[in-house]
Formats: sequence, C-alpha cells, structure tokens
Amino acid sequence: MSNVQEKIAALMRSREKLNSYTQGSKRAYFFGYPDNAPGNARQKGYSDCSSAVRAAIRAAAGIDIGSNTNAQIKNRANGVVVDQTDGYYPDEDKLQPGDCLYFKGNSGHALSVGHVEMYLGSGKCCGHGSGTGPTVKDLRDYCASRASSSRRYFMAVRWVGAGEEAGGEQGALGDRLLKLRSPLMTGADVKDLQEALIALGYGLPEHGADGEYGAETAAAVAAFQRDRGELEVDGEYGALTHAALMEALSALEGEPGDEDAPDEDAPDGGEPKVLIAGGSVYVRKGPSTGYGAVTVAHAGERYPHIATARNGWLCIAIGDGTAWVSSKYAEVEAVDE
Repeated sequence: MSNVQEKIAALMRSREKLNSYTQGSKRAYFFGYPDNAPGNARQKGYSDCSSAVRAAIRAAAGIDIGSNTNAQIKNRANGVVVDQTDGYYPDEDKLQPGDCLYFKGNSGHALSVGHVEMYLGSGKCCGHGSGTGPTVKDLRDYCASRASSSRRYFMAVRWVGAGEEAGGEQGALGDRLLKLRSPLMTGADVKDLQEALIALGYGLPEHGADGEYGAETAAAVAAFQRDRGELEVDGEYGALTHAALMEALSALEGEPGDEDAPDEDAPDGGEPKVLIAGGSVYVRKGPSTGYGAVTVAHAGERYPHIATARNGWLCIAIGDGTAWVSSKYAEVEAVDE
C-alpha cells in the first residue's frame, strides 16, 4: 500500500461528523467553510457521498475522479477495478485503504450506481449519505444493510497508481491520452469525444465527428478546458478533462444526482437559486430550444442553480434531476452568506 493511499483514508476520516449534507454548490467545501484547507479538522463543512471521496483523493493525489457517482463510474477506466461481485460483500483481501466502494441505487446512472463509500481498512468504511457526516461504519454491517439487488455493493475502484495498470491502448473514451500529433490519432474513442463536444455546444464545423484528432478537435477541447476554469488549457484529452466532460454530459442529459438524499431539516447552506422572471417558460432537457421540454416553470418560482452553460442557459435542479432554462426568462439570484 502506498503512502498516498494511507493519506487519502486519513483525510477522509479526519472530517468525520464535521459536514452538513448537501448536493448543491457548497459540497465543494469538504475541508470546511470558508477555508477548505486539506487537513482542517475544526471548521464545519459540506459534502455528499461522491464529493467527499473526490475531495480526499484530489487533495492527496491530485486526481479528479469525477463530480458524482455517475461521472466516477464512467471514469473507472482511469482507475483500476480491484474487486467486482454479483454478491453483496467485497473481498477485503483485494482492498486497500483509500479504495472507493460503489453501490447500486440509481437506475438513471451508469451500472445503476447510486452511492460510494471509502474503504478505511480493518473492516471499516466511511461515507456521507445524509445528515451530518461523513460517518465511519462497520463494512460488513453496512453492506448487509444494502443487501438487495437494487442497492448492493458491486465494485471497488483504486484511483492511485492506476496509470501503469490501466494501460494506454485504444479502447473506450477515457482509456488513453488523446492529443494532436502526426500521424493523427484515430479511433472510435476520438469520435465519441467529438460527438460529446458537439452535444455540449463546441462545434466542429469543418470536419465534424470524423474520428480523427486534428487541429479542430484539439481547439474544441482547449475551449472546453478554458470554460471549465480548473483545467490546464493544452488541447489534450487526459484523465482530468475526461472527468470534467463526463460531469458536463451528466448535467446536459438531466441525469439525477446520487441516490442518498439529505434529511428534511438539513440546511441548504445559502446556495444560489434561479428565479423565473419572464412568465411561464419551458424547462428543457438541454441548453437550447432544440431539446425537448421537461415541464413548464412559472414566474416567481425558484430552483437551485447547478451550472451556467457557455451560451447563457441555466441548469437547475428540478424534481429528481436537472434541466435547463434560458437566461432570457430567468436569473441567478445573489446569495447572502
């Protein structure tokens, strides 16, 4: 076991029962609000299951595994699946502290994943499912509490030291580094990337989704990286850009969040709201009028703000998922901390 794995588990455990549950923007403050300094064990913070494991791994290893369980499980090619089962319990002999344990629970996500815990070693796991957390649990007992086909444990992913083991041959999108070179990189994974970029509004007017990683594709990747703000703008499609793209696609598709929901009395942390200000307006599946309508929102209604697309459309939480509304008819309200 590496020192990094030990540090990941220690960072996760250091936040035990310090955070309020949220699936809003303040889940970024895993290590405490407002300082958010890794190792901080004094300030109260915010998290849910996926943001907790993401923050601990990012702080210890500099790896962004994805913003929610859906993005993380889609990104598993950039880690190593160290255990997988059709049963209800992991094989602890295959696990190391810092490994992520994925559970079923959301049919709208890839592989129906809905929850994640972190393995701490010695028969313990730690995660944030609701209320005040994260909490440390007996692994065997926790898996027993979810021992049904729809909620069971099914997979463990190790995110540290995955590069050599995961390999670099062509496969699914995210399996290898894509970049501009001579001769051009080609393949189905390149085409999948191009189709995703087009869906997100990063046009490829000259060549389209032709399966070749040319200058136009590299420029579109760079534009996506620039708009995300936290990525190096190099036009290369690596692990961090892949995780960010999966996150963006999840929002675009209007997929629901992680399975576990906050307690009814959990504070919302003063998160930003979108005010419908232009009468009755269609709320759509994606950020343009080309997407189908989900429902109708009415003037004066407020919805949690998730993200803003590069064309100004606003992503909102609505029902059990997300949807989009034009900024012509809605506005993000200022937050009073």
